[in-house]
Parts: sequence; structure tokens; C-alpha cells
Amino acid sequence: MKKSLLITLCLLATLSVSAQEEQLYGIYQGTGTLSGIGTAKAETYDMAMHITDPTLAGLEIRGINVPVQAGAANITDYKAWLSTSLTLESNKNKPDIASVDFTPDGKWAEVTFEKPYLLTEEGVYVGYSLTVTSIDVNNSNDPGKTPVMCLTSTATDGLYIHSSRTERKWKTLDQSNYFTAGRAYAFVVRLGGDRIKKYAAAFSTPDELSLYALTGQQKTLNLVLSNHGTSAITRITCDIDIDGEVTQQVKATNLKGTYYGQHATVKLTLPAQQTTGSKPVKIHITKINDADNEDLDPAISFNIAILDKTPKHKPLMEEYTGGWCGWCPRGMAAMEAMTAKHGDDFIGIAYHNGDPMQITINTPNTPSGYPHGFIDRIVTGHDNQGADEGYDPFFGSNSGSSLGIEKDWKARQSVFTPVALELDAEWADADSTAILVHSKSTFVNALSNNPFRLSYVLVADDLHSDSRDWAQSNYYAGRSESDPYLKPLTALAGTIRDLHFNDVAVQLSCQGASAIEESLPEKVVDGQAYEHTYTFDISKNTLIQDKSKLRVVAVLINTLTGEVSNAEKAQVPGSQTDGIGSLTTDAKVKASTFVDLAGRRVSTARRGIVIERQTLTDGTARTRKVVLP
Repeated sequence: MKKSLLITLCLLATLSVSAQEEQLYGIYQGTGTLSGIGTAKAETYDMAMHITDPTLAGLEIRGINVPVQAGAANITDYKAWLSTSLTLESNKNKPDIASVDFTPDGKWAEVTFEKPYLLTEEGVYVGYSLTVTSIDVNNSNDPGKTPVMCLTSTATDGLYIHSSRTERKWKTLDQSNYFTAGRAYAFVVRLGGDRIKKYAAAFSTPDELSLYALTGQQKTLNLVLSNHGTSAITRITCDIDIDGEVTQQVKATNLKGTYYGQHATVKLTLPAQQTTGSKPVKIHITKINDADNEDLDPAISFNIAILDKTPKHKPLMEEYTGGWCGWCPRGMAAMEAMTAKHGDDFIGIAYHNGDPMQITINTPNTPSGYPHGFIDRIVTGHDNQGADEGYDPFFGSNSGSSLGIEKDWKARQSVFTPVALELDAEWADADSTAILVHSKSTFVNALSNNPFRLSYVLVADDLHSDSRDWAQSNYYAGRSESDPYLKPLTALAGTIRDLHFNDVAVQLSCQGASAIEESLPEKVVDGQAYEHTYTFDISKNTLIQDKSKLRVVAVLINTLTGEVSNAEKAQVPGSQTDGIGSLTTDAKVKASTFVDLAGRRVSTARRGIVIERQTLTDGTARTRKVVLP
């Protein structure tokens, strides 16, 4: 009898503890420095969080914990509230579920609603309000100027702001002109109820773009693990099912249990597959520490593309230059050297500024100075103030390194691209006033929300004029320079007249970094080639000098990130490449002589960019720029 009573008491105690256990939900996860933001005005503020996570359905909202400016006498009328919608009446917030007045005591206020609110999949708005009664304009540390406590974070989705004088309509936090970008509310929601679990965790589905592997090679996935239970997680056990074959992996991790959704990255290795094709994958978290996983969605499922080879990635090099820019000739030297060394694999576009070859001020990138270069529109450099500045188009990310941009380009070339790109161009009419572009994009894996779109750039070689407006400033004139690519510039004048420019952007399909929306569908399947056509009307383009020296560049853009994931180029029929070439033998060449860029004869024993004058066996002659290795 005593034993039975003891068991009953223990069971009641366990149920009582479970009923009282709570988790905290919000951007704040227990770490990070909090600081205030505000309009520096005396007014009422309303802060809201829209909770829409379907995994929370069935849990109760019992209250909220609010960080405050402790001891601020000019901040009053605190309220915590719940509402099905964000509603204003006479410019005042009107919640329709609950509202509780509270007075902070210390740096955090713990507010409890009179009745717990049961969350549904429709979600709810939860928030708090406060009123700043006065502002001391002579006190820069007046807490009333910055009453809303936040932490540094870009996770501002679902956060809203309203104030009685400044933001008189509800706005998302990052839309407000009066609040610093990259800040998020630090208040958290207290969750409870019978659905609170001790051991519960789930993976987020991986990015579709990462779901590929090569035959015969293991694939490492970086998966985001979220803790949905009250217990800390030190270890998980996973069953990995690939096309019916199951393996098991145990992974260590370190997650606290206080904050719902606290997450960490876990690396899982998929076994090597020997055959190509799209294969189903299911990853099931079966154990947390040594207990069963009680999460509502303990498994994720997706398909992975197994490939025998990956598409060829041709990085896009974009150079920013101008005739007025005395250091810009080094960018030109880099573009020509890269063309010579890498041929069809190198795709370069030069955007001119402040000279007759400028075609737009709305360029794909925003250079912080000239010369400037970007590879695939990925920015990695920083100036002294910490702002993004891209690359030097010659030295690259390694200052002082001869043709250092090549190292950066090769590193980018090794990055996987999920799309194979093909391109051709033809004249659309007999008068050669329009160019028809035809591209094919083939995806290695299926995408349900394809972020990729295309844009096109028409590029011209051998643009030149003896007009003063076309002159190129050259700060290398007369300098002592040992770099083989830059030394030829020292023999040229400080102002170069009638310089022949290559790789010049002369017409764009899209302004800035935008792409053609209908160029690729939103949903794509693996292995299918998606075709797209575009026409350049050049009938009014006065910058084009020689229609035989035109080519088209196709740019594949990830519209979510702005990153260029692949590029391709195609000569317009009848065009001839007049840029730099490598030094090769030609059965039609009878004799060759070499001169530097100043016209002086040189030996082939030297290194750098030179002009080759060829006499052909048919009696004709030609010239071309080459790089002597």
C-alpha cells in the first residue's frame, strides 16, 4: 500500500514539473550584448513579433520576458499583449486577445498573461508597448532616446514597429527609417503546455543547391539542428536511408534546452554512391543523448543528384576602368593576360566610367575606386573603414602579387556550379542590325524554387579613336617597374592617344545587377536543358565600330544572393578575336617579328605583353597582342 502511494506521489510530482516547464522563444538565445534603439522623441512605441512557426502549434503562450532600460523614470505605461492582427484606432495599438499592464523591476520584466493562449497554425502577434514621457535633449545618455532593447541580428523577419509620432503605421522593423539595420528585438515569449518535450530535435532541410555528389565519393552535408526540447543535447543518433540502404551515425553537439529553436550545425556524411541519377534520402534523428526523439518531425526527406562529372564553372571577371584613371592600365593588362593564358575559359567585361565608352551609371557592382575588379560579383576585400571594396583587377586580393587576380579567379573556378551553360549568337537580319542570342541552361539537380536567372552583355574589342576624349591616362609612364605585365606600360606616354580597348561592354540586356525574370522557370528538373533567346538591337548603338569584333556574354545570376554562378561567351558570326592571344605556331605564318607596346622591336626571350606582326604564306599580314611566358 505504501509502495503504491509512493508511486502515485512520484507520478503527480512528475506531471506537476512537466506542467510548469517552459521554453523561451525569440531571436534572443541567451547570449549577446543588448542595447537600445529609438527615435529620440517622447512618444509611445509598440513592438510586435508575428509567430507563424507551425511546429509551435499546440503549445501555450504563458507570457513574455522583456528587457528594459532599468530605472528610467521617463519610460512608463508598459503593456504586454496578444492579438490576431496588428490594428490601430486613432493611432493607438488595439490588441484583440489580451493586454497586461506591468512595471519593470530590474533589467528584465517577466510578464504572465491571465490565461495561457493556445497557439494554432494560423499564428499570433505578441508584443509589448511603452511610452516615453519626456526627452532630455542635453543628455546623450538619456534612456528615453533609445527605449527598445535589441541585439545585433539580421533575423528580423516577422518583427514590426509602430510609434505614435514617427512610425504612424505598422512597419517591418527593417523598413523603418528610424531604427538601425541589423537589429532585432530581444524580448522572448514563454511557451508551456502538455506538448513541451524534454528530448526533441529536428534538422532543417538542406539547401537544394547543395544536394549533389559525385559517383564513388562521399558527400558531407552541413545540416542545421534545432533543439525543440527542454533538455540540453550533447549527442544525436541518426538513421540515414539512401535509396533504401540504411546506415547509422552518431554525432556530438552542444545545445542548451532553455531556448526553443537554439541551433547548431552538424556534419553528416552520406555514403558514396556508384551509379548516377536522382536518389531519395531520408535522415531520421532517432535518439537524443540516449533517449527517444519526441519531436513531431524527427526526419527530413529530399533527393540528391549523383553525377559522374560537374558542370564547368567559368568565373566572370568584371573590370571597372576609365580613361581619366592613371592606374587603370594595369586592369587592362590583367584582362588581356588572363585572356591569353586561359582562352575560352576566361570571360571578362570592362565597364568604362567617365569616358566615351561609358554606357551606364547603373553597373552590376559598386566600385569604391578605380581601377576595380569583381569576380562573379563576390566581394571579399575591405577598405580601411571596413566597407566592401572587391578586388584590385591586377593584384587581386593579394596586394603586390604579379597578376594576383589569377589566383582569386582559379579559386572561384573550383567552386561548384549547379548549371551547365551553353551559348551561341547569330545575326538576326541581313543588315546586321540585330543579334539573336540563344542560351541553354542544364541543371544537375531539381529545384522547386529556382533562384537562377540570366542576363546578357554585348562586348566589343578594338575600340579606338585619336580623339582627345578617348585618351588613356597612364601613371606608369617613366616608372621603374619589374613586373613583366606592367613594365611595357612604363614605355608609353603619360597620356596614351589612340589606344585600342578590348572587352568593352557596349550594350546590356539588363541594368545594374538585375536579370531577365522570364529567362528561366521557377521550377526546374534535373538533366533538362532550358532554352532562352534574347535579341540585341544595335541599330542605334553608335559605340560599335566594327561588327566583326563583337561577342556576347551570358551571365547566370543567383537572384537570392546576387552571385554569378556561371558565365559563357560566344562570338558573333563573322567576328574575329582581336584581343590578346598566346604565342603559338601557325602553318600559315611565314615570318613573325615582335614589338613592345611602344613599337620597339623586342626578342621573344623577354616576358610580358607584346605585339606580334605576322607575314602569312598567302602574302597578307596581321598583328595581334600576345603574352610571352
